[in-house]
Amino acid sequence: MLPHTIETDISLLEYDSPQVNLVRWMHQCELLKRFYQAREVIVIQHTARGYEVIVRAPSDSQEFVAGTLLDDNCSILEKLVLSPLEGVHIDLSDGRLRGLSSLFQSYQHLLARPVMWPDSSLFGYLCVLDPDLDTQGDLAPRMLEPFQLLLQQELSLLCQHHRIESMSMRDLKTGMLNDHGFMMMAPRQLSLGRRFGAHAGVFVFELALTPELEERHHNLLGSILQNTVRAADLAAHFTATEFVVLAFLDSEIDMGTIVKRVRNKLYQLDETLELNVGYCFFSPDSTVRLANMLAQAKEAMHKHDEQHSPQQSKDDSLQTSS
Repeated sequence: MLPHTIETDISLLEYDSPQVNLVRWMHQCELLKRFYQAREVIVIQHTARGYEVIVRAPSDSQEFVAGTLLDDNCSILEKLVLSPLEGVHIDLSDGRLRGLSSLFQSYQHLLARPVMWPDSSLFGYLCVLDPDLDTQGDLAPRMLEPFQLLLQQELSLLCQHHRIESMSMRDLKTGMLNDHGFMMMAPRQLSLGRRFGAHAGVFVFELALTPELEERHHNLLGSILQNTVRAADLAAHFTATEFVVLAFLDSEIDMGTIVKRVRNKLYQLDETLELNVGYCFFSPDSTVRLANMLAQAKEAMHKHDEQHSPQQSKDDSLQTSS
């Protein structure tokens, strides 16, 4: 499977990733153009907008510039979709071709080979227009394979980069965001929430140190938090013992409701566990930064831990507001 952060229906022209170097793709197209003595060499991608030209060999022609969309009803695209993995040769001068796009009407031949994502789904096609077929003959489509593989290797690098980035932002034990992932994603989420007038709360949860506490209990708390927060909220395994939640609320009262819900779920599963909680509430017009919000919530939790016994911590928690 592809990483969930890879959106195959978005054009590579919109990606900002060093793993896919479109300048290098252009140079590969240029080499192909020289090898085949062709008029045009292009790479097209199947996106949400349709078949889009991503890159081409340098050319004086104004056709097939990057970003050009091909007509979805073009008969050539129908033939490409049905083409074998080893490539296809289409005679564009064949009078039986119907619905030929105006972009292709001045060409006689097309060599094409499909380019695939790492999960074997279709990325698009590598196309050579009007090659010198006298020198390659029937092998002409197959000679595209080394260039096709080079493009696919870069798509694989892009996916690997997304996997590594995703792993580095998540805690391997719980699958939650780690501290790095939270601090990367939360500021943007908070900014969006404030823009739409949403109230926000930052919570810090930590299991009290008791003789019964085991490592598996931290994973249990993490699972409870992930099942408690909503889609727009963020939950993170921040340190070995601390969990942080950024939640968007209708009112300040909701903060106590969330804490009570987490406590009840925790005690239903294991009554021996004690939960320390600190949280702070922020209105949409607040200018306090996320790091300060987090610091206030942690301070509230530590003060509460010092001033209350474990049994009392079941019933209340310290809160600050801004």
